[in-house]
Amino acid sequence: MSEDRLIREAQSGDAAALEELCRQEWKPVYALLYSSLRNRSETEDATQEVFLRALRSFDRYRHKDTPFRAYLATIAKNLLRDRWRRGGPTLVDISEQPEPQTTEPQPDERVIGAEQQQSIDNLLDTLNDDQRDVIRLRVLEGRSTDEVARLLNRSPNAIRQLQHRALTTLRQRMQEGTQV
Repeated sequence: MSEDRLIREAQSGDAAALEELCRQEWKPVYALLYSSLRNRSETEDATQEVFLRALRSFDRYRHKDTPFRAYLATIAKNLLRDRWRRGGPTLVDISEQPEPQTTEPQPDERVIGAEQQQSIDNLLDTLNDDQRDVIRLRVLEGRSTDEVARLLNRSPNAIRQLQHRALTTLRQRMQEGTQV
């Protein structure tokens, strides 16, 4: 049904036409208000107020003069202006705002991470070259035993033994608190 026909029927008392008209225009009015209010609850209340104001003067509305959406937008802007005049801009309670989500580590996490990395590097430096290579390739890079064996020209069993010895040595040094 066209907007013009919906408006005529709604103005003549057809509740279903009025409901359809409001349903079609609810989201655009909400979006307009939310862009200024930035608060879901306040925006919902303001959107309802826009439609209440529109319905109070609906019998005087003439579709030929102004599209209905523009009519509602004007009411919404006037409502925002009235709110601003009455109470000034809305202050936001920071304690109610969610913390911004970030995937980057915080400065303290970076310092701790750098210290932990330095400790790990120091521990790895206490291993012989073969054990260090095996730990870097197997544990830090996640390569398979067969792949590490090919890279280091050793058998898979030799790689497993080197890894076992390296992990045993690292465990002992960590327990001793040795960080050369």
